Amino acid sequence: MRPRSQQHGFTLVGMMIGVALGTIAMLAALTMWQVMRDAYASVADGIEIEERGQRALAIIAHAIRQAGWIPAQVALEPAHPAPQGPLEGHDDCGAPSIDDGLECGRRGVRGSDALLVRFSGSGRATDPSLADGTMTDCSGYALPAKTVGDGIAPPAHHAATNVFYIGNGSDGVPQLLCRYPRRSDNRAQAHAHTSGTLVRGVESMQLRFGMVDEGDGQGESERVPALLDAQ
Repeated sequence: MRPRSQQHGFTLVGMMIGVALGTIAMLAALTMWQVMRDAYASVADGIEIEERGQRALAIIAHAIRQAGWIPAQVALEPAHPAPQGPLEGHDDCGAPSIDDGLECGRRGVRGSDALLVRFSGSGRATDPSLADGTMTDCSGYALPAKTVGDGIAPPAHHAATNVFYIGNGSDGVPQLLCRYPRRSDNRAQAHAHTSGTLVRGVESMQLRFGMVDEGDGQGESERVPALLDAQ
């Protein structure tokens, strides 16, 4: 008579313990993956924020370096008037408009300031109102030495007025915007402006103002932007 073979299997208790241990190991792995993913996202967000801030400052710094520039072909014209100041700033300024100066339509996003920069570009020798491509404004388009006006005498000094400010996009995301002259037939319009987004995700822009003594005995009476913080 052949002996009966003994077969061993898992008991119900053993199976339950195994399932529990496997579940714990899986949860630990998922938790570790979540922690690592969040850490990576945090680092990536920090890098992106820093890059946005650097880009915003680079764009504004480029415009400020050109502030007040008037090419000789315009500056030497007999009818050339005294130019307006190349820089203006306003505290807590939103929805800015450009008339004779910087006007604020409402309070700024998170108290952000606005910066106005005036300068000219470089035009062709045969027609200063056509850009030669060597200078640009905040739109990225080439800027000529002179603007043209629709039946209105354009200013003979600075060809461009750029205004930097913070506004909310249609999705509510704050962004750095710039108002700049409209173009028509490759010519910059003196009295028409439009706005464009430069950098998304810029939440605030704060100007630090310096004081200029005008030498009129009234003390320090004119404020000009001195330093800039963008976040």
